[in-house]
Amino acid sequence: MVDTFSIDEHSGVPVWVQVRNHLVFLIKSGKLKAGDVLPTVRELANKLGINYNTVHKVYQDLELDGLIVSSRGRRSYVAEVSPETMDLPESPVDLILNELMEAAKDANMTSDELKLRFEEQLKNYKG
Repeated sequence: MVDTFSIDEHSGVPVWVQVRNHLVFLIKSGKLKAGDVLPTVRELANKLGINYNTVHKVYQDLELDGLIVSSRGRRSYVAEVSPETMDLPESPVDLILNELMEAAKDANMTSDELKLRFEEQLKNYKG
């Protein structure tokens, strides 16, 4: 799952934030579960083609937030956290989704109707 991620050099989002956000998403979504072993800092840096220190910074940040557990000379792994209590990192998409929900509210659309329409659109999503 970590292997499917790639860095977007043109996004304007710092590389370390992209890596961190992706790992947080994987944990929040349950694709990475408590106890799952993460790639070493060196492995992930090589895979993504980024600086070792960048990945090290991400792992330190995630450890401070209690999302992963690391110890010197051992692999890092996902901590025992409840995905329901985690917040996803903010994204520019959140602004658009908020606007979408406001437009749906103005059109007197129920959340079920909005969800159905969104699911229909997702079928065409190629991301």
